[in-house]
Amino acid sequence: MKDVNVQIKELELKIKDLEHQIDRLEDRYSNQLDENDIRAVIDKVLSEKEFATPKQVESSVNESHLQLVKWIIGTGISVAAVIVSIFQFI
Repeated sequence: MKDVNVQIKELELKIKDLEHQIDRLEDRYSNQLDENDIRAVIDKVLSEKEFATPKQVESSVNESHLQLVKWIIGTGISVAAVIVSIFQFI
């Protein structure tokens, strides 16, 4: 029975020691992370991402529309050439 009591006391001491270590670690790391550090990290992440301004979006849309119009005109000319060549054979 004495062995069990001794082991229990040793475990209680280890638990108290571990709780004390956890408290010290929490204090150390909570002091390292203040609001300025978090804001700096968020600003860095946001600056690394590429955001499109409304002018860039409009420019991209206009460029896509221009390419679409060119493709439609080119396809129309090709279809007209095919139709003309079919009529020449007839």
